[in-house]
Amino acid sequence: METLIIHIPDKKSALVKELLKELGVTIKASPTTPTVKAKTPNALTAKKIKNAEQGIGLGEPITNISDFIKSL
Repeated sequence: METLIIHIPDKKSALVKELLKELGVTIKASPTTPTVKAKTPNALTAKKIKNAEQGIGLGEPITNISDFIKSL
């Protein structure tokens, strides 16, 4: 037997349960797992992300790998 965990939106759970029942699949509800919340970056990090998306503050583009290695 194989166990598969599927997260189903509340609106669709009845439909999915009915479908699985029709297919002969045994359903066992598991305890609700905590939802992972996204972390909000602080002001400095948010500014750095915005600048990077706009190409600001990235320095000179690398055009020659040998020169880049020497600069390290």
